Amino acid sequence: AIEVYNRLIILKFVVIHPTLTPPKSVINELFSRWSEDEQIKFDEDCKKKVNEVIISPLKEKRLWKYVSPEEKEFLLSYGSKVDEYSWLAAGWRMEAAGMLMWALKIITDWPPIDIELDPELLKKVEVKKIGLFSKRPLLRSKAEIDSKRNLIELWHWRVRTKQLIERGEPFTPTEDMKRAGFNTFDDIVRFSAKTAYERGDLQDMMEEDFVFLGKPFRKLTDEEFQEATSIIMERHYALNWVCGKAPGNRWDETPTDT
Repeated sequence: AIEVYNRLIILKFVVIHPTLTPPKSVINELFSRWSEDEQIKFDEDCKKKVNEVIISPLKEKRLWKYVSPEEKEFLLSYGSKVDEYSWLAAGWRMEAAGMLMWALKIITDWPPIDIELDPELLKKVEVKKIGLFSKRPLLRSKAEIDSKRNLIELWHWRVRTKQLIERGEPFTPTEDMKRAGFNTFDDIVRFSAKTAYERGDLQDMMEEDFVFLGKPFRKLTDEEFQEATSIIMERHYALNWVCGKAPGNRWDETPTDT
């Protein structure tokens, strides 16, 4: 529980970091109008802000040693030095943070799969040494966490089957699969959705498919599918880490196999 809470604090800073720097498109537009001195001044101001808001607090609380190599590279970046992809990806880490908050009982209910978690929830995460808490953090039971990890893995499997179908990947069923009625990827999706719904793993089913934003998963628009992919992948990543799937518990190496 202590290790999970330390990781949660780090994710809080990762999610905060993008709020200290404008989007790359805005920076590029500003730099096109500014002199070199103005550009340097902007980066210096951003670096100071990042150090004050991110780096110094983590070091003061002796949490910097728990920051992963990839996170350190991102958190130490500032202003025009921030990688655009990392800037965007950091915002989605809120979904991973939410899973750790749920695992630690900081939030009571399992968050709906099709609603993005509000960064305002991070106000519930106190940034201080574990020894200073009046109550030590506690994790939910292994069985409860495993159950949700299995569920989010199933959702991630649905993401990947949709990707396979849209890429036109060939499906080559065995004779046994044909006899069972599995001739396409979609046949497997329909069977899996019905089975998961009957088991109670899925709360809703529509047209023999998983339901996201009130519609069958296969009918999501590109934008909706990207949102679903980001939410599901981040949640799967976090719960796999909590369940010990990462080699040596190294955050950056957490797998999300399905």
